[in-house]
Amino acid sequence: MKLSNEVKISLIAVICILVLTIISKNILHVQLDFISQYGPLWVYIVYIISRDKTRQSKICSNPLSWSLAIIFVTLAILALYAA
Repeated sequence: MKLSNEVKISLIAVICILVLTIISKNILHVQLDFISQYGPLWVYIVYIISRDKTRQSKICSNPLSWSLAIIFVTLAILALYAA
């Protein structure tokens, strides 16, 4: 069974939200605000909105690029709250 690009990217976003929540509560002991807590979801929403417009671009239509962007946003939020 082959997963579509949307499903792959959404799974990455869900995993990153879970990791963000677990690390912020149990390791950093901080409570994230609403925007930061769902940062990976906002990137996924941008992907969904812009996927038809970016089909011409090879970089933006690649699911790996969007997955890396979601992971980068997650790491950036964690680094911001860890400081």
